[in-house]
Amino acid sequence: MESVLGKRLVLMYLKCGDLGSARRVFDEMPQVSDVRVYTSLMSGYAKAGDFQEGVLLFRQLHCCGISPDAHAISCVLKCIASLGNIMDGEVVHGYLEKLGFGTQCAVANALIALYSRCGQIEDALQVFYGMHHRDAITWNSAISGCFSNKWHGRAVDLFSKMWFEGLEINSVTMVSVLPACAELGYELVGKVVHGYCVKSGLLWELESFQSGIDDALGSKLVFMYVKCGDLGYARKVFDTIASKNNVHAWNLIMGGYAKVGEFEEGLLLFEQMHDIRITPDEHTISCLLKCITSLSGVRDGIVAHGYLVKLGFGVQCAICNTLISFYAKSNRIEDALKVFDGMPHRDIISWNSIISGCASNGLYDKAIELFLRMCIQGQELDSATMLSVLPACAQSRYWFVGWVVHGYSVKTGLIGETSLANALLDMYSNCSDWRSTNQIFRSMDQKNVVSWTAMITSYTRAGLFDKVAGLLQEMGLDGIRPDIFAVTSSLHSFAGGEYLKQGKSVHGYAVRNGMENILPVANALMEMYARCGNMEDARLVFDRAMNKDIISWNTLIGGYSRNSLANESFGLFSDMLLQFRPNAVTMTCILPAAASLSSLERGREIHAYALRRGYLEDNYTSNALMDMYVKCGALLVARRLFDRLTKKNLISWTIMIAGYGMHGRGGDAIALFEQMRGNGVEPDAASFSAILYACCHSGLRDEGWRFFNAMRNEHRIDPKLKHYACIVDLLSHTGNLKEAFEFIESMPIEPDSSIWVSLLHGCRIYRDVKLAEKVAERVFKLEPENTGYYVLLANIYAEAERWEAVRKLKNKIGGRGLRENTGCSWIEVRGKVHVFAADNRNHPQGNRIAGFLDDAARRMREEGHYPRKKYALMGANDAVHDEALCGHSSKLAVAFGVLNLSKGRPIRVTKNSRVCSHCHEAAKFISKMCNREIILRDSNRFHHFEDGRCSCRGYC
Repeated sequence: MESVLGKRLVLMYLKCGDLGSARRVFDEMPQVSDVRVYTSLMSGYAKAGDFQEGVLLFRQLHCCGISPDAHAISCVLKCIASLGNIMDGEVVHGYLEKLGFGTQCAVANALIALYSRCGQIEDALQVFYGMHHRDAITWNSAISGCFSNKWHGRAVDLFSKMWFEGLEINSVTMVSVLPACAELGYELVGKVVHGYCVKSGLLWELESFQSGIDDALGSKLVFMYVKCGDLGYARKVFDTIASKNNVHAWNLIMGGYAKVGEFEEGLLLFEQMHDIRITPDEHTISCLLKCITSLSGVRDGIVAHGYLVKLGFGVQCAICNTLISFYAKSNRIEDALKVFDGMPHRDIISWNSIISGCASNGLYDKAIELFLRMCIQGQELDSATMLSVLPACAQSRYWFVGWVVHGYSVKTGLIGETSLANALLDMYSNCSDWRSTNQIFRSMDQKNVVSWTAMITSYTRAGLFDKVAGLLQEMGLDGIRPDIFAVTSSLHSFAGGEYLKQGKSVHGYAVRNGMENILPVANALMEMYARCGNMEDARLVFDRAMNKDIISWNTLIGGYSRNSLANESFGLFSDMLLQFRPNAVTMTCILPAAASLSSLERGREIHAYALRRGYLEDNYTSNALMDMYVKCGALLVARRLFDRLTKKNLISWTIMIAGYGMHGRGGDAIALFEQMRGNGVEPDAASFSAILYACCHSGLRDEGWRFFNAMRNEHRIDPKLKHYACIVDLLSHTGNLKEAFEFIESMPIEPDSSIWVSLLHGCRIYRDVKLAEKVAERVFKLEPENTGYYVLLANIYAEAERWEAVRKLKNKIGGRGLRENTGCSWIEVRGKVHVFAADNRNHPQGNRIAGFLDDAARRMREEGHYPRKKYALMGANDAVHDEALCGHSSKLAVAFGVLNLSKGRPIRVTKNSRVCSHCHEAAKFISKMCNREIILRDSNRFHHFEDGRCSCRGYC
């Protein structure tokens, strides 16, 4: 084929878009020496996307000895740039420099595009600055290259130079410079560019000036304003875009609204998009789900899920990841697992999202299972994976997985990330591995305030409160200022009487740094002071708090209850009802106040309130109610509540067992304990304390020993002082005083005064003066200032008629300046609590009460009952008169109850100390004389008097 005809045929086929025919004609030509034919064919391959063939054609041209022109070199450089082959590009660059084409504008433009495309922006700019003449394409290529290689500042600088040189700025320039302004946050520069676009007409479509903003430029402007946080301008530009079919623009403005938290506006935009039938892409759906998730619109999210499944997006990885996060945050973890299991392909975000979702929803075992599956399948782990799984390791029995994660983080170097080290701190702290917690903390190169707070929390959990003060000092020396979380954690550490000084120091820091009125800090301060018994300062913090929440009220009410200030607790509860609606926690805070006052009527009122509000579904509230009824003497009501509980926890069983023990019903307590074990509930130290207490107060010696041994041998629970105290009390109760003494001597832990006093009471009942003196020596060494113990020993001497010993003891008490604590008792009648102090006759019904007690004393003498005057020694100088005996507080309260409560109603009296034997005998007699049930609660137990008998069977 002749070369002229062949050339024309090649050019004709290329113009017609038939690249295959053009190549066949080219190959049939015997010799092609015209560079234009090569260039045209290379350009055809470039347009068709076959860049490799274009490069091969250039090599063929070179092999044939044909000298390329600038157009041919530009064409091959474009092909090489598209292939991203920098080595070929550098070879061609050297070749064209030899040919002298390096300074030609078109060739230099192609070189700039090549180097920019291959990430060699420095070489691109070297070419740019080496040019003698630059056109608009040159500038646009350099600006675009800088932007695509994230040299945003250089892109804006080049644009500024282009502007000042007066070169023509077109839409291509704007498409690169506007995103650069967006990434840099240069809203002012962006607005200048925006103004130029409007003034020059670049922003408007060519067809009609009135039709609206050009899609491409409009989208870039929306992106710039969204990125700079100016949603107002972004929306104005979006609303004036001519064609609303550009889904990218919709995604930008929806994403902008989601970013600034205007989720409802984002949802409205999606509805508009749906109404004009624009098909969303995966980015649209991601924005939509983010808006729905943040608004907690579960129903809308489910609808959106169905919609995207219908559109075919239901299996795309990014969409599924968003759905997993949405369902996990909406507490629909089962749906999240369904989405995860239905994914054909999962990336690391998928695994991290589902593991984190399971952990945050309490499915710790499932989170561990998924993590192990992830490892088995060879999925690469990152720090987010470990941050997701570590909370599950801390909360489940799979703590050893946490060790594996720790080892992996050390091996991969991720342990250097502070956030991961903090998560490991929390995991080891939750697993009570204080040694590992301390090792990680001390090995951290960079500690932030979260690290220090985690360590403070760890020491608090471990009960190492004195170390917290040292840690706070170290924190200050390290230049870290405690934040709100560190302050509240420290205050929780110092919530105990012996740490009040440290707590006040933290309070001072909070005041100096303006934190005292921040609600979490104020609540922590109230809790700290309440736990330290300093209710005055707790109330001051409460009164100064600007905005109180339910926690503030509950903290102070609970503090009053714990510190035996029941009346103040009820007063504050009444104030609360006027301003806040109590919740279930409030019930658990106020009910102990009713229990401490034995105020059954108030307890019933709270019960009714809790019932109306549906709080009885909460186990803590139900348990608090049971405890209140037990301590108010309404054991039958407590048992009914217990039987109605659908979910009984260990605390529920323990309260009921302890209740039977307090009321002297040891057999029922044992039956319930065995029922608990039969139901598969494992007893703990508190449960064993309750059952031992029950055995003790019912005199069940063998059963007590059986449970004590079972606790140690079967359940591997080391006995504490309270368990040993029960055994000592049990032995003393049953008259085994010598065995009790030997048991105390053989204890592996040092006995406290309560254990020795239990034996001392046994010595009084069984009149063992010699042993009592020996025991009293131990008691006085431990608590030399407690008057009650001297009174107890004096009464033992009085019963043995050892008056000289009594006199010496009284002189010893006087010499030490000790005063006997005044006994008091109280009773609730018609919603009002009446308090009686010993020998206090100032009550409005004092004469009626005295008359009743005189009559009772006379009838007792007539029936052969004589008061044991010697026992009540400490109330008079030498001997005790009948009149004084009638003035004991518990008898005054019982008499008031008989006179003011209708027949058939039990008389419920509470005493702040142990009831004396004279009052005990009087209550027995009055119960028979008046045919009344008397329930007397003293500091040790309940006494149920009926028909002249008491449930304690004489052990008081």
